[in-house]
Amino acid sequence: MQPQNITALIETIAAISSDLTLDEFTQRITRFIGAAGCLIFRFQPENESLVVLADYMSPPIQTAFDVGSIGMVYPLTHYPALVQVRQAQTLCIISIDDPTTIETEKELLHARQCREAVIIPMVCQTRTIGALSLFLNNQDGFTQEQERFCRVLANQAAVAIETVYLSQAAQEGQLVAEALQVIGRALASDLDYARVARNVADFAYRLVNAAAIDMVVPENDSFHLLAQAGHAQLGTFFNPDLNMTSESWLDTPLFQAINEKRPVVITDLPDATSAAAWQQALRQRGWRAITATPLLAHNHLVGVLVAYAGQPSFFTGDDVATLMSLASQAAVAIQNAQLFAELEMQREALHQVSLRLVNAQEDERRRISRELHDELGQALTALKINLDVARRSLPADAPAKLRQSVSEASTLAVQTLEAARNLSLELHPAILDDLGLVSALRWEVDRYEQRTGQSIYFKAELDNVELRPELEITIYRIVTEALTNVARHAQAQHISVQLQVDNQLVVVVVEDDGLGFDAPAWFNAPTQRQSLGLISMRERAGLLGGQFEIISSPGYGTKILARLPLHR
Repeated sequence: MQPQNITALIETIAAISSDLTLDEFTQRITRFIGAAGCLIFRFQPENESLVVLADYMSPPIQTAFDVGSIGMVYPLTHYPALVQVRQAQTLCIISIDDPTTIETEKELLHARQCREAVIIPMVCQTRTIGALSLFLNNQDGFTQEQERFCRVLANQAAVAIETVYLSQAAQEGQLVAEALQVIGRALASDLDYARVARNVADFAYRLVNAAAIDMVVPENDSFHLLAQAGHAQLGTFFNPDLNMTSESWLDTPLFQAINEKRPVVITDLPDATSAAAWQQALRQRGWRAITATPLLAHNHLVGVLVAYAGQPSFFTGDDVATLMSLASQAAVAIQNAQLFAELEMQREALHQVSLRLVNAQEDERRRISRELHDELGQALTALKINLDVARRSLPADAPAKLRQSVSEASTLAVQTLEAARNLSLELHPAILDDLGLVSALRWEVDRYEQRTGQSIYFKAELDNVELRPELEITIYRIVTEALTNVARHAQAQHISVQLQVDNQLVVVVVEDDGLGFDAPAWFNAPTQRQSLGLISMRERAGLLGGQFEIISSPGYGTKILARLPLHR
């Protein structure tokens, strides 16, 4: 090798090892060899393809043929010379005049307006990572010295390229791992079934840069679409005109992923008339590659992530690994969300049953109240009238004891009639149905003041607020029970009852300055030691989805606080 060539070689190697870009490298080696251009490929073993890293022609040429465009990916099967270079790690020459050169390789030469190309393997640690292709137009051929020169530079470039790719892969792997951690935390903190499904589809779409994502779950013998992301409007398995029917879909990646519980990848959908109907339909939609990843929670299938791409061999092994990592986290999150949704349904069913029981109880109270007021009340009234008539009809010489017995019976009838009326009112005050909650509570406050001689501060700010019947009766029962407890236990001087609407809640406050009690100890006491009245108030508030609170301590009075939703 000539001294000037050795100097050029040393300078180029030094430049490659420092900051020489691939574009600058292709220009330098093209000028040094006297070639027409240089193309650098990198092999992608995961999908048996190659990607163009650098492309230089001197002088630049205009062509409609896109071979050589940086970033383009091509199947290795189209270029057997490159397969030979990769496997044997030997130099290979292709020529337009060589009958063994296949059509795709001749197209590569025509696109570069050259008669032949020398393809040199780029080897790093005994592994061929790519190839360097030099395009020649001269008739002198490729000398051994040029070959040695190019081999040294190609291998040095291979080391530099591999270093860059390993660094990028490490950074991407770290970013994906960090993203999966964030995604895992986000999914684990969400129990909304539909939102979790949408987030899983969106995360998958972003992580592998797919064109579209379907998030589905098995349902009977078919699939139920939970969420989609990306360009799903192009049509996927779940497009209206791609309805699945029995046996024709048994070979789809969805069925395979479900039955075999493993990721299934289709690198390129066939475009032949003999292809399955679903393959032809999806190919017409523009899809070329599909991957289906099962979501397994404790080996139980909870769903499938289906990813679509418009390019063949789009999904790499790393993409599949990323989807599997996402699927493992998403499966647990979706299962949790499913269980939570089922629990909420059961809670709602229990709530409805409880409401029906309460309503049935109130209906029965209303019926008994009406019977006490109407039937028993009328009977007792008639009894009193008859006793009064009998007393007045007694002869003058009637025994005094008889007169006394009739008078006592009449008084007892009056007392019984009053007790029946009071019991009827306590069971269900008719005024609540006739005039509404506020009037019923004012009447109840007046009754309390007449019985106890104490005054109550009453304020109800419920103007123009329409209350559900079950909400009205719940508020009424809480207030009346609270006032009953005050009368029995509090020995209070001041009492207040206040109602107001605050942010779609009816807030009920009954407060006194009486003896008070140890509220925390009451909550922790055995059930048999707790007041049935307080328990009833708490349960009634809970049935409506409200909150019930008792604030009290010995010597500092008691405050009953209930927050009940206006709507449910």
